[in-house]
Amino acid sequence: MSGQPQTRTGMTVELAYRLAIEDIREGLRAQTRASAAARRSRWLTTVAAVLLLGVVIWMWVADGTVETRLVVIPPALLAARLGMPWLVARQFHRRAEAMGEHRAVVDDNGITITSRQQSSTLTWQAVTRYTETPRTFVLFGGERNVTDLTILPKRGAAHPADAERLRTLIEGRLARV
Repeated sequence: MSGQPQTRTGMTVELAYRLAIEDIREGLRAQTRASAAARRSRWLTTVAAVLLLGVVIWMWVADGTVETRLVVIPPALLAARLGMPWLVARQFHRRAEAMGEHRAVVDDNGITITSRQQSSTLTWQAVTRYTETPRTFVLFGGERNVTDLTILPKRGAAHPADAERLRTLIEGRLARV
């Protein structure tokens, strides 16, 4: 647990939403910022691409020739670094669309999310941290590498006051990233 006090509020907040691709992109960006492994991977990919580009330039200046595969690798690494989050968000969005509308109930016991295909409940002990983006609340499980991700879009609240109540419920239980 995060060391945050678990306060009983008696509040219940209900959300109804279809996950939009931008909700998922925000959630994945938040996950990348929260995960040391993801940040390290992005940094290493960029460094490798820059170093390989340096090797290509050095070979061209020194010999006047460059192996074709060495020319292709740096842009491929950078394309993967930039394109992979977009592709992953599209894949998650396709799955979310297949599930239809989601209904989330957040209360003192945890979060229950129901769609036409499944229902799952997360206790507050299973969720370790959270962050807030302009459009969503992003909840993380798994301590070190932020492996579990739950995205709760603010627009799913019936009233603007419900988003504030949701923030109160979450803040009372989880550490903010």
